[in-house]
Amino acid sequence: MENWEKEALFVLEMVKNEEEFMFSEDDAEHSKRKEHDAFVEKWGFSYNDVFDLDKSIAMFMLPRIAYFRAHNNGIPNCFIKVAEDGQTIVNEAEAIKEWNDILETICDGLHLYIEKGTSDFTEADKEMWKKAKSYIFEYFESLWN
Repeated sequence: MENWEKEALFVLEMVKNEEEFMFSEDDAEHSKRKEHDAFVEKWGFSYNDVFDLDKSIAMFMLPRIAYFRAHNNGIPNCFIKVAEDGQTIVNEAEAIKEWNDILETICDGLHLYIEKGTSDFTEADKEMWKKAKSYIFEYFESLWN
């Protein structure tokens, strides 16, 4: 199983656990579930997301960035050094490694955030999350293939 698949399964399990909690007091006709599903169908998102929107956004991002990391075909220009001819990339292997390391840090940080939440972070966790957040914002516009 690839890493992106593990992250996707991790998020699916977290979503399942949250939905079990949200609908644990539903009635026999599943009224809450039906109301929820109708809202999602109409608006494309769950109103339950807003109870912990930061975590919901992290859960949206993690499997997609993990998949992107495994399947991206490019390197942001900011990592590329070009020879004097203006066309030859002289650091392609290093640029690919640096970009993949950044994407891995983002994924690791998002996974940690979803799993623990900041209240249970160690000092090392805080540093990782800080770095992951900075990468998300710094390279947001580079998340294209």
